[in-house]
Amino acid sequence: MNDEVVTVGPDTLLVDVAREVAAHKIGAVPVIDRRKKLLGIISTSDLVAFLHDGGKLDATVAREVMTKKLVAIDEFAPAEEAVGVIRDADIHYLPVTRAGKLVGMVGASDLMRHLLQSYPDPDIA
Repeated sequence: MNDEVVTVGPDTLLVDVAREVAAHKIGAVPVIDRRKKLLGIISTSDLVAFLHDGGKLDATVAREVMTKKLVAIDEFAPAEEAVGVIRDADIHYLPVTRAGKLVGMVGASDLMRHLLQSYPDPDIA
């Protein structure tokens, strides 16, 4: 889990969201309120689709584009449960919460690296 999550507020312009995504080389940005309550998420796919449909990044705020139907997981859930949630929801990034507040993010690639630790590397003697 990454607990140093780049987040944006619901009134952040999409041009600023896109800048954060590019600057931090991330695939999704959670949208939170002042109390860190998770409101939504914006992925790079959301931004690309928005632009493709003629949207203007400098005239639209996060709340207008964010995915509001959220899937999240409790911070103490095992990795195997997170894998199932990502698979079943067909998502790549999963917010991690504690009592409804964002505490981290886990990506499908993070989970793959974690699960691979239980397999011995044949190149290591």
